[in-house]
Parts: sequence; C-alpha cells; structure tokens
Amino acid sequence: MPDEPHLEPVGPADSGAATDTATDTATDTATETLTVVGLLADPNLPGELAEQLVEGLPQVLAARLDAPRTWEVETVVEPFEANDRGERALDRARERVRRTRWDVAVCLTDVPAKASGVPVVAQVSERDRVAVVSVPALGGVRLLPRVRDAVVDLVGRLLGIDAAAAARRPTRRAALLHEPGMAAEDADETVLARGGSLRLLAGMVRTNRPWRLTVGLGTALAGAAAGSAFGLLYSNIWQLANALTAWRLALAFVGSLAIFVVWLIVGHRLWERGSPEVGIDRLLNLGTVLTLATGTGLFSVALLVLNAIVASVIIPAGYLSRVLGHPAGLGDYVPIVVLATIMGVVAGAVGSGLEDDATVRLVAYGHRQRERRDLAARLEAAAREE
Repeated sequence: MPDEPHLEPVGPADSGAATDTATDTATDTATETLTVVGLLADPNLPGELAEQLVEGLPQVLAARLDAPRTWEVETVVEPFEANDRGERALDRARERVRRTRWDVAVCLTDVPAKASGVPVVAQVSERDRVAVVSVPALGGVRLLPRVRDAVVDLVGRLLGIDAAAAARRPTRRAALLHEPGMAAEDADETVLARGGSLRLLAGMVRTNRPWRLTVGLGTALAGAAAGSAFGLLYSNIWQLANALTAWRLALAFVGSLAIFVVWLIVGHRLWERGSPEVGIDRLLNLGTVLTLATGTGLFSVALLVLNAIVASVIIPAGYLSRVLGHPAGLGDYVPIVVLATIMGVVAGAVGSGLEDDATVRLVAYGHRQRERRDLAARLEAAAREE
C-alpha cells in the first residue's frame, strides 16, 4: 500500500512515530494528544499576520477540526523563502522546518505565484506535512480571517482530519482553498489555485502597504507644501484656476499623479527586468505600479485636505471676489485648491528624488526579496560560524 500522508511528520522520525501512535489512540479512545503546529512566516506582513494568529489559533483549531487533540502553535518569522536551498518555495519551507519539533507546518509568504496562468493560493506536501500559503492570493480585504481559515483548512488537510460538524458551513473565504487541486511536479504535492487575477493584484497592493509610502515621503511632502503654497498665495493662480474647465483640472490632476508614479519608479529603479526566482515579473511590476498609484493617491488626498483648510483660512472671500471680479463662493475655492494641489504633487514628485531609496523601495517585491536574500545569507553564515 502507498504511504499514508500522516505517517511522516515534519519533525524528526522519533517524534513522527510518537505522533502516529497518539493519533491512533485519539481515534480509538477519547484521549487527547498534543499536536504542535508551526507557523513559519516571511518578514513584514506575513510575519505580522502569524503573530496575530498565534494567540487564538489553538482554540480555533480545537473548535473547527474534528479531533480530540490539544493544540500548540509556535511562530518563527524569518526570510525562509529567500534562502537558496531549492528552487521552489515549498522546497525551501520543507528544508527549513525539517529539524523542528513541529508535527505540521504552514508557511506564509508574500511572494505571489501562478500555475498554468492561475494564481496559486497554497502549495501542499502531504507526505512532509508542510504547506506554503501565498498571502497575496487571498485578496486585499479581511485578510486576517482569510489567512486563519486557510491555516485551519491546511492543518486539517495535512493531518487527515475532517472539519467539525459545527464548522462545515461553507463560506466564500473558506472556498478559497476548496478549489480542485492541480498536480505538481511531485506526485506527493498539490497546488491549490483559484482564478481571480484582480484578487491577486489587490492582495499584492495590500501586502505592499502603500500607506507606508505616504508616511515615508517626508522630503516629498516638504516640496509639495512649497508648491501648494505658491498656488494658494498668488492671485494669478486663482484666476487661472477659475478659468479652467472641470475636465481640464481633472486631467491635470491625474497627470500629476502619473508624473509622481513615473518619477518614483525611474528615480528609485523599481522596475523589475526579469525575475527568474518568481517568473512573473510583469505581475510584480503591475503590483508595484498599483501600489505607487495608491500611495500617491493617498498622498494627494491628504494634501488636498490640507490645502482646503489653508485656503479657507488665508483667502478672504471679499478679496477673492475683487480678484475674480464677481462674488466668490465655495465653487470658486474648489478649483483654486485643486490647482494648488496639482502644483504641490508635481513639486512633491521632484522632492521624492531626494528620498532615501530604502523608504521607497519597501513597496517593491524585488527589493524586499533582495533584502531577504542578504538577511538569509547572513543568518546562514552566522549559523556556520557557531
């Protein structure tokens, strides 16, 4: 007969035999056995998700999986996906957890993947009781519940445990891992994939956390403030703003954001040219562009609100009426604020060229991967020295 998936756990062979015996005992009697679940996560968002999950995950596993077990969860945050032991994330994860005491391991990475053109949610090795979850494939909203559902589903799958009766209600989140698996190169492995490139892109933007870019652009903000001040203080700008039609202002606003995004990409070398370790450089570049667009959009909205407050304070309605030659109202302030914001965004784009590269490159997958490879190399060198 072929080997059962539950016969070879992640950890050493002696712990595997003990786990199998305990599993049989738990099936025949009501005796509970300890099962250690390991969460291995890449730094940044996957690591934060793992740390949020660890506290309540044992209770969730006990409630959702139909097995009389005592659950223990351990978390390790390190760049496992960036090491060079194997070409695939699953190979790297398997190598990393081989000498742990974990009975089952679920690894979280923010690196997206595709199989046959379909986004990969998870790669599973039932023989080794190891699974790798690609967090971006879970989407950009309700991420923590979706990751929790994925982890519980995979733990049950790897241990051969059915869902408890109370947890069998189908949900859209749970369905993410209930799609038919696709065969991998190894017969003992399964690739769980689900269509939805928009969900994957949303997940990539969420993983990149574009608001960090907005907060980190201190030099750009100084340039944007200077450009906006020029637009708010000069009466000729007020006249020009009110002479422009709405579509011209809208086009200029979008154009200023495009200038900002292009400036960031070119100035900080964020464009990936071939990514052999991932093989989806076009997707990575699109994710970077959408992240920068979101980040600069948030930047411009914050600047717009700030300019509106300043304009209401420093531009008296009577003086604005005299400059424009007609009674001024709210409709006259709006184009002035918008044009001042456009000028500020363009000035901010120029100022962003003076930003520290590390601040901007955090939103790019390629840069994070290079950082993790360097960290993994340092950790391995330190381990060899010991």
